[in-house]
Amino acid sequence: MSSNERISSKIDIEYPNFEELPERVKQKYEGLSTKVNFFRMLGYSPGTYEEVIDLTNAIFKKLTLSDYHKELLVLQVAATEGSNYEWEQHVSIAQSAGVREDQFIAIAEQRIDDGEVFVERERVLLRFGKFIHEQGKAPGVVFKHTLEHFSAEELADAMIVIGFYKMLSIFIQTFNLPIDAQEDGNWVKK
Repeated sequence: MSSNERISSKIDIEYPNFEELPERVKQKYEGLSTKVNFFRMLGYSPGTYEEVIDLTNAIFKKLTLSDYHKELLVLQVAATEGSNYEWEQHVSIAQSAGVREDQFIAIAEQRIDDGEVFVERERVLLRFGKFIHEQGKAPGVVFKHTLEHFSAEELADAMIVIGFYKMLSIFIQTFNLPIDAQEDGNWVKK
């Protein structure tokens, strides 16, 4: 590595060779119906690979929180973290879940209290999400107010979604993964 390469901010890490990874990781990867760049680079963490893939599947298929509300929170994390990869990955997914164009714009502009774009329940959830994301918790008053609109189970799901996508943002942006956006939005529950 040249001196200039060592001090450059450009990141260019090759994807791991799954043929050289443990068999269980290789099989999990080969069994994926969609092999996005995040799943490819995640091979560098073979000890967590299966569990992270399983958690991803649970987030897309088993939450009590609706896909629509989940996608509002994913977009909020992507916008706050400046994660273009996550944002682009979720455009078609969020659209399939019912997120409208004006909502995308309001989230990107951090106008989560815009009453012309979001109904009260959505604004309450997005404020809750902002506290979780920025402070790592929601103050008791905020949590109790949000419980007037969502069940404890839905809010537990919301916290998992926010934490998961914040972790993904860190991983994706540090490895500087190229965007490989989904086109069909088929990741929502049917």
